[in-house]
Amino acid sequence: MLAQQIPGMPDIGGMVGGSIALTIGITAVSICFTIVLIYVILRVVRNASGGDKATRQLLQTGMPAQARIVQVQRTGMTINDNPVVNILLEVYPQNGQPPFQAWAKKTVSLFQISQYQVGAVIPVRFNPADPTKIAIAM
Repeated sequence: MLAQQIPGMPDIGGMVGGSIALTIGITAVSICFTIVLIYVILRVVRNASGGDKATRQLLQTGMPAQARIVQVQRTGMTINDNPVVNILLEVYPQNGQPPFQAWAKKTVSLFQISQYQVGAVIPVRFNPADPTKIAIAM
């Protein structure tokens, strides 16, 4: 025998069905939001660490040079407790071009921080068509 609806009482079956749909909807939106958030965080970390595609391409095909560190600035960002720094470099191309200055961003391991002091000479690679595009080759 089926239960009869009592006048003035809410329809429990309809409320349960509606709350299940709402729960599924909220869960789906939460999962999508989490996926997007993780993607954005990974992109930011990858770009900050110098691991983006342009940097990898530059390290493979860029013109090699030596550079003297002129200035080191902390960005305030860290990746796994390693500081991300902006480094002003004075670049000495090997092809006889005159020296020029350019900025590079690098995540520096705390174990390697002494290698990135003002006055240190480090290997770099740069794009001869656009010398502002530079990557540290260490």
